[in-house]
Amino acid sequence: MTIGIAAQGPEAGLAVVRALAAVEAVGRGAIGGFVSFVALTEDGGIERASTQRGGIAALFGKGGATMPSALAGASIAGLMASGPDRPEPLSQFTPADARVGLVTGHRMPNTIGVNGVNLNDEVLDLMRHGLSPEQAVAEVVAANPEVDAGIIALGRDGTMAAANTAHVERRGDAGHALIRRSERGAGVAVLHNAIHPHRPLAALAAEVAIDVMLPEDRPNGWITFAEGVSLAPGPSNAIDIGANGTVERIVIRNRKFLEGRWSLGIGYETPVMREAKPVAVVLYEPYMVVDGGRLCTIDGQSQLSVPIRSR
Repeated sequence: MTIGIAAQGPEAGLAVVRALAAVEAVGRGAIGGFVSFVALTEDGGIERASTQRGGIAALFGKGGATMPSALAGASIAGLMASGPDRPEPLSQFTPADARVGLVTGHRMPNTIGVNGVNLNDEVLDLMRHGLSPEQAVAEVVAANPEVDAGIIALGRDGTMAAANTAHVERRGDAGHALIRRSERGAGVAVLHNAIHPHRPLAALAAEVAIDVMLPEDRPNGWITFAEGVSLAPGPSNAIDIGANGTVERIVIRNRKFLEGRWSLGIGYETPVMREAKPVAVVLYEPYMVVDGGRLCTIDGQSQLSVPIRSR
C-alpha cells in the first residue's frame, strides 16, 4: 500500500501530480484513494492539499487542471497516496518545514520508532539540525530495521534521499527510483509497494516528473518546410535554413533518396544549419514524401512549421 513521490525543479508541484496520475492510469492496487500533497512555495510558505477518496483527479482534476498556480509552480513538492480512508490528519504522512524541506514515503512512515518519534518527523528534525537528507534517512532507517516504512527526504536545496527499512526490503513488490538534480538538472524520488505491475512503475513516475520539469522537446524556435525544397547529398542528415527560418535545403546522407519517389524521415534531433554552422536541432520529425530530389509533401501538407531547440 502507498506510493511516495518528491521532486525538485521547475513546476515540481505539477510534476509530482502528473507522476501520480500516470501511475493511477497504468497501475492497479493501492491507489486511487487518499492523497496528501505538500509544497514549499516560492514565498517561503507551506501549502497543502488532501483528499481521502478519488486519487489525484479528485484533488486537482485530470492532469492537474484545477491545481492552484502557486502549488503547481512550486519548486519543492511531495505527496503520499494509497487507497481510501486513512487516519486524519493526512498531513502526518508528509511533514514539512519551509526552511528545511519535506519528508514523504510509503508503507507507514508515520510509525513511532525506537526514539519515540514518528520516523518521518525524526528525519525532518535531523535535517533541521544539519544532517543532509541522505544522512538523516540512513540514520533513521538503520535504527528501525523492522519498522514497516520507507522514507523519502527532500531538502530545500534540492538534495534528496530515499530508502526502505530492512523489513520493507524483504517485500517482493517494492519499487524505487531516484534521479538526482546533478544528473538531469532536476530531481525526483519515488517509493511504492502493492501497486501492479510493480517493476516499471517507479521509473515511469520518475520520468514523467522529469518530463514535466525539464521536457526534452520544449522548443524555443520554429522552422518552415515548403513543397519544392531541394535535397542535396552530404555526410549526415541536416536542414539548411535562411535568416527567416525558412528551410532552403535538406541534406541527406543516403543518396538513394535523391532519385525516385520515397517516404523519408530525417532522424532524431537532426541538426539545423545556417551559413554552414549548426544553430539548433529539430524536435519534431515529420513524414516527408520526396520525388526527384525535391520535397513533395510534409505530413501530407504543402507547408509545415516544426519546432526546434537552439544550441
